Amino acid sequence: MAATTRTKKSARKPWHGFAIEIGPDTDLGGDGLLMYEYASSGYIPVAAVSTPNEAQEIAASYKPEVTGRFRLWARGIDGRFLTVPVVIDGHRR
Repeated sequence: MAATTRTKKSARKPWHGFAIEIGPDTDLGGDGLLMYEYASSGYIPVAAVSTPNEAQEIAASYKPEVTGRFRLWARGIDGRFLTVPVVIDGHRR
């Protein structure tokens, strides 16, 4: 009798909870939020954005007073806000 192995399918899609892959010009449907997360703890909303490119432009002009990093949040397929897997580094491209 041949041994069979079972493979578990990942419950998460390769797009980290979004219906499509998020690229630089992907329309976030009015649900994009650029956030600044403090290194110590906590976060502050910076702006509502429509694309990751727009978030990058706004981050480039934002001058935070404390250290931290930018994160882009958007509503995923389950209705919750998730972190978009793109790099927002605050440099103009």
